[in-house]
Amino acid sequence: MNRLFKWSTSILLCFMCCFLIPLPSYASGDYYSSYAELQQHEILHQDYDIRYEQRFSYLSIMAIHGGGIEPGTSEVAKELADRFSASYYLFEGIKSTNNGVLHITSENFDEPFARGMAQQSMSVMTIHGYSGSQPIVYVGGKNQLYKELVKQSLRKHGFTVRDAPSDIAGTSEQNIVNDNLLKAGVQLELTAELRKSFFVNHDWSRNNRMNVTPLFHTFITSLQEASSSYQTFLYFQVH
Repeated sequence: MNRLFKWSTSILLCFMCCFLIPLPSYASGDYYSSYAELQQHEILHQDYDIRYEQRFSYLSIMAIHGGGIEPGTSEVAKELADRFSASYYLFEGIKSTNNGVLHITSENFDEPFARGMAQQSMSVMTIHGYSGSQPIVYVGGKNQLYKELVKQSLRKHGFTVRDAPSDIAGTSEQNIVNDNLLKAGVQLELTAELRKSFFVNHDWSRNNRMNVTPLFHTFITSLQEASSSYQTFLYFQVH
């Protein structure tokens, strides 16, 4: 009887856990499955910010996990866009802690301004953060020509470049990077070590992210050269 009681109690506890503990209902493991869901629980200008500018360019540069979500990605995207007057979009976590809950995977990221900008662009480059103790750039996306130009330019300037593994390959049609007129973009995943090296004293905290290193400017120059070349190619294709 004792054994039967213990067994029954264990089963009951398992059922209670299933009903009481909320589990993610989507494969990515993100806390929110869409922007609409995030918007119900997080406050604009208090928990997150959205910054963007629509310019007359064929390309858009985006950091949809910017600010404290994946530190360093906003800075790269904004500086790159300013260098050759491209449109840009930044979704930035500004919580004091726990900005990771604001991460919405690229396939599910449906904030209206971002999707609208992507869909009006010929192509898109997205800047993401990845783990890693070595300074590496993983290059993904479906835009083969743009990808090759980026890889060549980064290597020319001394950066270590790898093709993105399958889990961060950026090849899904639903991924915002490919939701453009060409249905193909470039997704860059920058390791933590690389992003830290962009800031003085390897300090990527919010108060220090305006203090960038010479390596940051070299990285931007690499992407600018590739992006400008690709935009010129697009110009002659259109005209």
